[in-house]
Amino acid sequence: MGDFDFDYWKDLAEQDPPGFFRAREQLLRQCIALHPQQAQELTEFQAHIDATRLLAGSPLQASRALFSLLEDQLMLLSARLGELHRETSGLRDLLASGQAA
Repeated sequence: MGDFDFDYWKDLAEQDPPGFFRAREQLLRQCIALHPQQAQELTEFQAHIDATRLLAGSPLQASRALFSLLEDQLMLLSARLGELHRETSGLRDLLASGQAA
């Protein structure tokens, strides 16, 4: 995604909205296909994003709603990372105590 051309996509959206949405859908399908083990979750997440944008009423409201959604996901990831850290610390302590005995 490092070669993303924002100006191309902006121009396409302004000049050919149906073409923009077709190209966007194709690109999203290609990105999801790169991760077959997570394809269902990614597809569902994209559907959630699209529904949020549709229901928002304006681009600004959609941006706010999507930032909130991303914040929720980051909070979940942070909590899971904390759990993983606690588990690995516990395992490390257990292994260390087993080696000392």
